[in-house]
Amino acid sequence: MIFSILWWSITFVVIFVIRPSNRSGELSIMLPKIRRIIIITSTISITTGLISFGVLINFEVQNFANTKNGILILLSGSLSLIIYYHILSGYFRNSSTRNNHINRMFIKFLPYVMFSLLTTTMIFMVIVSRIVVVL
Repeated sequence: MIFSILWWSITFVVIFVIRPSNRSGELSIMLPKIRRIIIITSTISITTGLISFGVLINFEVQNFANTKNGILILLSGSLSLIIYYHILSGYFRNSSTRNNHINRMFIKFLPYVMFSLLTTTMIFMVIVSRIVVVL
């Protein structure tokens, strides 16, 4: 959970602090280094999530799919994998993206969409861990 919080907080800083203040491009030197840190923390977060998933269900998948915890964990894991894929694939611009206004608008808001998915994943993890602690 610590690496998930670290992943979330670094992403928050990049999206809401560094991106708006990087209009001149002076902070672009930092972004590849930050991306490497995010890849490492997200890899550890997803790996520990898979291990926790296996321990929580006692490696019996058939009983797990019928519970609220199971559905929330599967949903948050799926969202995490979508975000992880986006981080690994990076951000590539091509000539068709520059010319199409809809694509430019989508790319402009994509980091905010990914951050909201990551926040949703964090909320699901807190809900599931709270339910598990109560049970």
